[in-house]
Amino acid sequence: MYTVDDRNNNEFEEEYISNGSWDNKKGLVVKIIVIILCIIVLVWLFKALKTKRNVVEDESVHVANVEKVRLAAEDYFFIKNNKSSDNSKTINLTDLKESGLTTIVDANNKVCNDNSSKVILTPKIDSYKMTIKLACSTNEREEEFSYHNETLACLNCGNNTIMKGDVKQDDTKEEKEGVNKNDDYVVPVNNSEYDEYSCIKWSDWSKKRNNESYLEERSKTLVQGVKYNNNSNIVYGEWSEFTTTKIEASDNIEVETKTVYEEVWSEPKTALRLHMEDPKIKVISTESVLGDSPTCNNGYVLNNICYSNKLITGNLTFKEYNSGKYLIKNDKCEGVKTLKNNEGKYVLTYVNCQYNEILNENITPSVSYVIYTYQQLEEKEVIYYRYRTITKTNDNEEKVYTIDKYEEDFLPDGFVKLPGSEETYYSYKIATCEK
Repeated sequence: MYTVDDRNNNEFEEEYISNGSWDNKKGLVVKIIVIILCIIVLVWLFKALKTKRNVVEDESVHVANVEKVRLAAEDYFFIKNNKSSDNSKTINLTDLKESGLTTIVDANNKVCNDNSSKVILTPKIDSYKMTIKLACSTNEREEEFSYHNETLACLNCGNNTIMKGDVKQDDTKEEKEGVNKNDDYVVPVNNSEYDEYSCIKWSDWSKKRNNESYLEERSKTLVQGVKYNNNSNIVYGEWSEFTTTKIEASDNIEVETKTVYEEVWSEPKTALRLHMEDPKIKVISTESVLGDSPTCNNGYVLNNICYSNKLITGNLTFKEYNSGKYLIKNDKCEGVKTLKNNEGKYVLTYVNCQYNEILNENITPSVSYVIYTYQQLEEKEVIYYRYRTITKTNDNEEKVYTIDKYEEDFLPDGFVKLPGSEETYYSYKIATCEK
């Protein structure tokens, strides 16, 4: 037989057992979820490491791919004349398809990105620099190749190159193979007089100048050279006085120098201390620099502020108490009362205050240090110059002339331009052709 209390106890035990069972199950579920997440992370790491281990780095494949791209770029830039002599030009692998470039595959058997893979041709002072950067799944390094600025021969390509130095700046593939590219074009003028002009090749040099607007012109000036074989006499002038002003030598001036060690005053210097008795020291000026800590005039004491050293006991009105002109010793004094002032009015008054009078106008800034500006007598190397004139007189002048004419910069050694011998020659090609 159960009592009411027994039934309540049983219900409580059943509820406790039920709640405890759920808590145990909830903890088990959390553990299972954590284990599953750990397994997922481990699988992901394993795949990532496996993928990384599968990346193949084959140097021979890289070299072969770069060589294929370089040969196609040589044809594109130099043979087909797509280079620029002034600015860098950048192309991708898609642009090189017309030059016979096939698909580039890396060591992982994956196709390199045509658009991201770049070839850059940059004109330098004495060469062209070709930079090749492939975008593949492997770690492709950047490669550079140099080409002579006139012969266009590759300077670091080895034997496998189109550019061996037999293609000039203005040559094209069609000209090299003996094909006249002008055959595919029609000159936009019906005049047999200009049938000789080409879209590709410059015409022969001629003194005749053509002013047709559709022609591109180039010119050169040839001169005759002359050499003067002189029997010269040299006359020297008198030497000048020595001076420290520098003098440059020339064909008509001979310069002589001498070096002397002298004591001279230095450029102005500064210092905080000087030996004033030193004869090699000359003080130019002094400057007193004020310090940060003030001092008080006589009769006052320094304690962050300057105030009278006389202690006064007396009453202060509310306004005087708060004016900042008094250093109160007993804080609130002996109390506050309402008293009559000198004008007969009742005002709040602090009674029996002990105070000192503050007088900030007596503060005097302190001098911290003095800066001396001075010159010092120093031994220095001094160079003196003097000069004299040189005059050459020619007794018997013999002249030798060149048979051929040259551009002035290419005259034979010892020859100079013969005045009045200049002749200008012109050459032309068609500037714009219609296909």
